[in-house]
Amino acid sequence: MIDADTHSVKARFDQLEDCLIEKRLPGRGPDERIGIFVPRRNIETWIHYLQGAEVNEVDVYPRLPKESDCKPLAHELAQRRSQPLPDNAPDSLKTACDELARIL
Repeated sequence: MIDADTHSVKARFDQLEDCLIEKRLPGRGPDERIGIFVPRRNIETWIHYLQGAEVNEVDVYPRLPKESDCKPLAHELAQRRSQPLPDNAPDSLKTACDELARIL
């Protein structure tokens, strides 16, 4: 997991692939159970969306008071993973759900 920050999700995927190439390691194969999760701008974007807030992937959202406060949100998302996310879900979260489906 790596935040996209001000970069695109694709740019982060490419950056990770470039690191493998630089080290002369093979790229991630389609059957490998390696998931790459890239929240854009940061993980708080996903958390605030899961709390029901309208979000964009440019603004910075505040952290929760305690990191563990996100557990119920993550659990609810996991329970609904077989259902498509709504249209207003952050694109990076949709990509992450596709990654999860790919490795499961």
